[in-house]
Amino acid sequence: MIGISFFRIIKAAGQNLVRNIWLSAATLMIMTITLVMISFLYFANVLGAEVLRVIEQKIDLTVTFQEGLAQEEIERIAQYIESRDDVASVKVVTSEEAIAIFRGRHADDPLIAESLAELDDNPLPANMYVLATDPRWYKGLAEHLSGESYSAQIAEVNYESSRGVIDRLIALISSVKTVSTVVTVVFSLLVMLIMYNTIRLAIYSFREEIDIMNLVGASRLFIQGPFIFEAVVVALLAVGLATAIIYPVLSSVGPHLQRWFFDSPDQQFNIYQHAIDNWVTVVGLMASIAVGLSIVSSSFAVSRYLKR
Repeated sequence: MIGISFFRIIKAAGQNLVRNIWLSAATLMIMTITLVMISFLYFANVLGAEVLRVIEQKIDLTVTFQEGLAQEEIERIAQYIESRDDVASVKVVTSEEAIAIFRGRHADDPLIAESLAELDDNPLPANMYVLATDPRWYKGLAEHLSGESYSAQIAEVNYESSRGVIDRLIALISSVKTVSTVVTVVFSLLVMLIMYNTIRLAIYSFREEIDIMNLVGASRLFIQGPFIFEAVVVALLAVGLATAIIYPVLSSVGPHLQRWFFDSPDQQFNIYQHAIDNWVTVVGLMASIAVGLSIVSSSFAVSRYLKR
């Protein structure tokens, strides 16, 4: 009995699609466009997060140690700072390494090479570069390292020169998250509104049949079923079309985005490859949004009509 009822619901849904082919096609196109926009917003979020991560890695806290500080003391401080939860990594550059790096960078400048040759002592102090787990922690780290407990070991903490960049980065991260959330909610409401009105139009076209089924005692599920199933079919078709649009576009723009935003060999990120590797998440996300919103909006539309 259940199988027969389910078959009838599918048959009625198919009849609804055929009889309202143009309305269904228009809904399909609008749903596809909406899913494409939401998907590109998702990929923009992924790309933006990766770009911000790269920027974060280029910003660090520079600590200059006192001249003549023992290497054992420098290592002790570095190990302690690296053990903190708000620190991602610590790199120590000794005074010898610093002068070697400086010589390498200016190897083609005879004036600098001659000036360095005349020096009796190494003028460059040891430095420590601290990378925080989040840009928000740099201020606290700078205040901690600038405290009196480190005054005998640390000559300078270079934070103020990077403070403007860090503050702008924090603001940018917050803005990206806020905008993404707002736009996603707006598009989700748009899909629900479109599907709701589409089902309402379909119900209006079949209002006589619905009234007859109501009069002869048809169950609510039997009346609602074809419209809900029709909405789900349209949603799944929209997911397929959106997928067929998104992946070729990402394949085309992926290399260009990689070249523009990730110029370093160790910071390569291809958005198309990310989409391929996470296709289950991408398609599943679109299907969940499309089917979920379709079921909710269609159920609400039919329920309102039956309660009139």
